Amino acid sequence: MTEQTVKRKSGIKWKVKCILGGTMLSHNYYLFLLVHTLFLVFTRIPAIFINTLLMNQTGDVNSTLFYNGAIFAACALTMSVSAQIMHKTGCRVTATVGIIGYNILYLCYILFQPYVGTCYMLFGLFNGMADGFYYISYGHMILDYTDVTNRDSGMGIISTLSAGVNLTVPFLAGSILSAIGGVKGYVAIFVLAFAIAFLAMAAVFKLPGEVKKEKRNVRYGAFIRLMGENRQILYGLLGETLKGIREGTFMFILNIILYQLIKSEFLIGCNSLLTGLVSILSFWFMSHTFRPDNRRRFMLLAVTGLTGITIVCYWFLNPVMVILFAAVNAFLAGMIEISCYTTFFDVSQSVKEIEDFSPELLAFHEIFVVTGRCIGLGAFAFINTVSGATLKAQIFSLLLLTLVQFGTVFMCRTAVRAAARFKMRVKID
Repeated sequence: MTEQTVKRKSGIKWKVKCILGGTMLSHNYYLFLLVHTLFLVFTRIPAIFINTLLMNQTGDVNSTLFYNGAIFAACALTMSVSAQIMHKTGCRVTATVGIIGYNILYLCYILFQPYVGTCYMLFGLFNGMADGFYYISYGHMILDYTDVTNRDSGMGIISTLSAGVNLTVPFLAGSILSAIGGVKGYVAIFVLAFAIAFLAMAAVFKLPGEVKKEKRNVRYGAFIRLMGENRQILYGLLGETLKGIREGTFMFILNIILYQLIKSEFLIGCNSLLTGLVSILSFWFMSHTFRPDNRRRFMLLAVTGLTGITIVCYWFLNPVMVILFAAVNAFLAGMIEISCYTTFFDVSQSVKEIEDFSPELLAFHEIFVVTGRCIGLGAFAFINTVSGATLKAQIFSLLLLTLVQFGTVFMCRTAVRAAARFKMRVKID
C-alpha cells in the first residue's frame, strides 16, 4: 500500500464514505449526489405542506389525490418529450430545465397562493412537467455513475440523505409556519425553496460532461421490439408498476390521515422528523447490507411487516397508532421501493443494447410507474368516496395497496430469473 493510498484512506472523505457504505462509488457519483441533495432540499421545503394547504382550502381529501395524480401523469407524459431532448443535448440540460421549471412553479405559488385551492390541478400538472425533465436526468445519472456491484450502496446513500432532508427540512418549515402563521408563513417557505433551487441549478454545471455520441431521435418502436426480445426488461417494468400502486399514495397519505385526526401543521412536521430519523436508520442499514442476491428476501419481509402494521392500525386507529404506522412504513417501505428500482436497472443492463436506449428506457419506466401510482390513487379515491371518507375505509384502502406488493416481489424474482437465463444463452452462443 503506497503512502498516498494510506493518506487517502485516513482522510475525512474516506471515513465519511465508510460510514455511508460508499467506498466503491466514484467521485462523479458524489458530485451527482450533491446536485440531487440540493434538489431534494428545495423540493421538500414546500411539498409536504402543499397537501395540507389543499386540505385547508378545499376541505376534501380527494383534492390531494387528484393533485398528486396530476403530478404523476404529467411527469410520465413529459418524459416522452424530455427523452428526445436528452438524446439531442444530454442529461445536464434536461436537469437544468427541470430545476428552472421548479423555480417558475414556486414563483407561481408565491404570486397566486390564494388560488391554490381552485387551480390545484394546474399547479400539479406544472409540477409534473418539471419532474419529467429532472427525473429522466436523475435516472440516466444513476445508470452512468453506478453499476451492479455498487448500485445498492449508491441508492442506499441517496435514500439516506433524502431521509435526512425529510428529517430536518419539514420540521424547519413547520416551525416557520407556526412562527409566522397564515398565508405569510406559506409564502416564506416558497421563497426559501426558490433561493435553494438556484444553488441546485448552479451545481448541475459542476457535473462532468457526457461522452459525445451520435445525436439521434427517440426510437420507441425499436425499444418495444428490444423489450419483447428481452423479457426481463418487461418483467422489471411490471414490478415497478405494482410497486407504484402503493408508493404513490403512501408518499403523502399518512400525513393527511394524521392531519384529519389532529389539525396541526406542527404535528405534521414532528411526524416527518420521526419518520426521517427512522428512514435514515433504514437506508444506512440497506447501504451496508443489501446485495443483488439478498434483495428479494428483504422485500418479502418488508411486505409482510407492512401488512401486519396496517391491520393493527385498522383495529386501533388513533393519532399515536398512525404515527407508529408512519415510523414502521419509513423503515420498511424503502426496502421494497429501492430494491425494485435497482433490480429493474440491473436486469435492464444485462441487455448490452440498452446503453443506446437509455432515454427510452427511463421514459417507459416512468410511464409504467405512473400507471401503478394512478391505479393506487384511483382505488383509494373510489373507496374513500363510496365510504363517505371515513378514516377506517382509508386505512382499509392502504391494506389493499400493501397486499399488492407481494406481486412486486414475484415480478422482481421473475425478472432476475429471466436475466439469468438470458446470460446463459449469451454464453452458449
